[in-house]
Amino acid sequence: MTKKRILGTGNFALDIIYQREYPEGFDTTKKRNPFVDKKIIEEVGNTCGNVMCMLPYLGVEAYPISHFDESEQGLKITADLKRYGANTRFVKNSKDGGTTLMTCIHKLDANGQHTMSHRATAPNSRFPKRKQLRKDEVQGFVDALDFKPDAYFFDVSDAGPRELAKALKEQGVLVYYEPEGNKEMNKFLKCVEVSDVIKFSGTNILDTSFVANYPDKLFIRTMGEEGMEFNLRSQGWQKIAPVPNKNVVDWEGAGDWTSSVFLAELCKLNKLNIAQLTSEEVRKVLETAAATASRSVSYMGSKGMIQANK
Repeated sequence: MTKKRILGTGNFALDIIYQREYPEGFDTTKKRNPFVDKKIIEEVGNTCGNVMCMLPYLGVEAYPISHFDESEQGLKITADLKRYGANTRFVKNSKDGGTTLMTCIHKLDANGQHTMSHRATAPNSRFPKRKQLRKDEVQGFVDALDFKPDAYFFDVSDAGPRELAKALKEQGVLVYYEPEGNKEMNKFLKCVEVSDVIKFSGTNILDTSFVANYPDKLFIRTMGEEGMEFNLRSQGWQKIAPVPNKNVVDWEGAGDWTSSVFLAELCKLNKLNIAQLTSEEVRKVLETAAATASRSVSYMGSKGMIQANK
């Protein structure tokens, strides 16, 4: 059977992950505990970057679309995508590209509880840089495609990725949108309009009243330790119970595993049309996704589970 093919664009970064160690121990009564930050991982990451690496592991061909610079870090992102099995024919590196570095530090908060800090920069800059497919480049990109993708994943509201979603949806391609939030409500709703599946964090998007205006879509809302819920074609919200894991090491990639497994399972079932999906099918697929996401948090790094199972 020919493997399904998924295009993806949006947030890619070189994740630089540190583990903060406390040589003298950690005392919650102190304002400052001496520490040393030890680098443990440096590889491609961020939402779309992770999904494009996870899909090949799950048996789906992934085709990331991005334009990085020619820095050592930008070249490493491209190399990492290849290393994880993604097809990088739509990835390029040039001097006018954009590369984001995401520094993440695992550490303890004032109460001695595990937390994480994030800082986005770029090579030789304090500010992150991202180069997306432009809106005026979309038609040429679509016309040059020599295959019809089975699905398209995007996680930004920029005009180019959104226009590509619209063009592919018109061809019958399943469009999966995973926004960081909806602060720019107008752009957010434009993306929802051209998508079939919209997955979002209940922490980042609190008001879900907009869902009622789109009776032909599947909405998935994640709720952390409370699990998640879905609303298929305005049939009402149905809850998916969380899958407990007492050995939590790093939870950062759990949401990306949920998206990746969901898409991979739909590909296995050949159910890439929301109008043909039943609530029971969605439930089973999301339960599988939740179980995998739960296992993933026992490994350090978003893709630690892949490395451990090589």
